Amino acid sequence: MKTFSFVFVRHFDLALGAALLFLAGALLAFPAVRKGPALLTRPPLVLFRMVRRMVGTHPGMNRLWLLIFGFNGTVMFLYMASGVRPGIPAAISFLTGYNLAVILLVAGGMEEAGDFSPVSRWKPAKWVAGLCGLAVILLELPCFWYSIAMGIRLGQEVAEGRTGYLEGMAARMDAYGQIILPVLLVSAVCEAIAIRGMSAFPPGDTPIS
Repeated sequence: MKTFSFVFVRHFDLALGAALLFLAGALLAFPAVRKGPALLTRPPLVLFRMVRRMVGTHPGMNRLWLLIFGFNGTVMFLYMASGVRPGIPAAISFLTGYNLAVILLVAGGMEEAGDFSPVSRWKPAKWVAGLCGLAVILLELPCFWYSIAMGIRLGQEVAEGRTGYLEGMAARMDAYGQIILPVLLVSAVCEAIAIRGMSAFPPGDTPIS
């Protein structure tokens, strides 16, 4: 209960601020994609290509959810740990919203985007895939916002001399391991199911991974 309160009560206001920064970044992506120079959209697309190569073509279901969990679990921890100053995780929240929006707006039409749906004989019903997709949104984004919030608060405490960086990180690492990582694990499994449900493979037509 103490850890729950530390994450969700103490950091609620900053998580809300992180969500607003994320939204602001996402909104900025629309004019950048439609009217801005290619330079503005190049970094997010480079990131997309890197992740695309890491996932590979038609990964197994286990490989997919493990990659999603490993990637999200690592980067969100680093976002939290970036709170040597409060402005760093705040800027990350804004840029992440921008990058994700650019990828959604542009990458879908890229030839190299391809089809990286997981290989599996099992294919969930559309309603199951839809619920899993909704679960990903409801689980993964709050994990991101609260990780950012813990980083911002850490930066504030360090800047004001209320705590040392390592001391502040110790409490956050404990909370991250107890709450954020388990939720990200559930989200990763749901995301793999949602991707499988949206794949082009007819049920039963693909080999077992």
